Amino acid sequence: MNCPKCQFETTEAACPRCGVVFHKLGRDRPPRPETSPPPAVVAPPPAVNEASDAPFSLVNAGILTTLLLTTSYYAWTVFSPSETAPGPESGEPSMARPETGAVVSPELEGPDTVDYAQQPVDLAVYGGGMADAPVVVAPVDVAEEIPDLPDLSETMVTDALLERAQALARKYPGVDSLREYVIAAHMLAVGQELRRRRFGAALRYLDASEDWGPPPGDIAAFRAVIYGEQEQWTEAMRWAQAALTAGSRASPAEMHHIIGKVHYYREEMSKAVASFRTALKIKDDPEIRASLERALREAQTSAGFDSRRLAHFIIRYEGETMEDTGRMVLDTMDRSYATLTSQLGFEPSERVVVVLYSRRDYRDMGGPHWSAGLFDGKIRIPVRGLQRLDEHIKSTLHHELAHAFIHARAGKAAPRWLHEGIAEYVEGTRTDDNGDLLAQALDGGGTFEHCLKQTARCDIRLFYPAAASFVDYMVQLRGLRALRNVLTELGDGADMDSALKRAFSKDSSALIRDWEHFVRRRYG
Repeated sequence: MNCPKCQFETTEAACPRCGVVFHKLGRDRPPRPETSPPPAVVAPPPAVNEASDAPFSLVNAGILTTLLLTTSYYAWTVFSPSETAPGPESGEPSMARPETGAVVSPELEGPDTVDYAQQPVDLAVYGGGMADAPVVVAPVDVAEEIPDLPDLSETMVTDALLERAQALARKYPGVDSLREYVIAAHMLAVGQELRRRRFGAALRYLDASEDWGPPPGDIAAFRAVIYGEQEQWTEAMRWAQAALTAGSRASPAEMHHIIGKVHYYREEMSKAVASFRTALKIKDDPEIRASLERALREAQTSAGFDSRRLAHFIIRYEGETMEDTGRMVLDTMDRSYATLTSQLGFEPSERVVVVLYSRRDYRDMGGPHWSAGLFDGKIRIPVRGLQRLDEHIKSTLHHELAHAFIHARAGKAAPRWLHEGIAEYVEGTRTDDNGDLLAQALDGGGTFEHCLKQTARCDIRLFYPAAASFVDYMVQLRGLRALRNVLTELGDGADMDSALKRAFSKDSSALIRDWEHFVRRRYG
């Protein structure tokens, strides 16, 4: 028979050339039904390095290929914070991204595509592992039966399975299929953690996989997705470029999409548009198209704006007409930045984008007509025509900057009540300010649990005071450090109740009941 791995013809029970034990590869098993091949990777433009044409020999290679192709899609769609960010119709300022729709796309100067293939990338950052180290091939005793491992397409990957597979791969280093099984299992574990939004765990599995020599481009693609989902743009850019250069088996369109998002959130609109167009040329995807349309609309709205890049901020405003206003806003936000850093004990790793608009342009970018500002990944404020910044505007700037801090630490996972409660708290709002109103609402056995957890079902006149009072109560219990720990855990992928249990020993429902009892007792 021919060896299914190297095609060497032999009558032995194991291949004398590569050491594969035939009965472990299904020789004695009934044939499996044919399955559809994984989606093909659409070739990128010629300027971008393409993946090698060499066969990919991982056990269940289709699983890993499909995972690499779909991981970025999950990161930008399944992970979208639709539940936690109600839109303008809910009657409150929206932290969701502006709605996208069909727009007339203005032509911008600059290239239509972006080429990262010629940019030098030090692939040593991936680590060496078994791929670079000499492999000592021990003879395989064909009389010894290697224990079965479960089919990766039919099981969840656990640490116990990984340990078992790694132990076998170390015991039989001449059986390449075992090492390949270990790599595939690690990649599936990464995908599992990504779907759970447990980014720290996903990175740990990636780190562990590198000891077994996975393709560097695939590792880079996973890292780009993880850091992009966490909005750590410097790292996301670095790894997406490395994935394109190394020829990742993941869709290059998704890597260009991530790079475009980096440029978008750095106010580099021409580069963002070019990256999104490159991605669309590779794959016509609705998410990429929506990103392009949003970038084009924003580029059109802010055409002619001046931009200032400072230590903590990127601020954009309409030329000379807002020069004085822009300077006043920047001075105010510098003071707020220092205050929030002291209060919360951390600061964003990326510069905060602040865009100043006329009232009409602000509405065009998604701002509710009644709102004084919003945060959707960028702080957007309608200020044109202001001669001075009164206390209301200064308070609004401080409030929206607090959202940027919270988002920088917790990402998209922080619920609405936590966002608004912390933002109100750092502005100085305390339970005493609205205690009587809250106690009256609780009179007769009422509860705020649904109000806080499902904002759309809550009277907005009660939601903000309740959120601020609840946060005030938690700070009185354990201090701001406990809330900071909650934000950190949310950013690493923990769910809200798990994070609260670790910080306060109670889930959200129990904490709300305790807070309501406190309000009734003191203000009722």
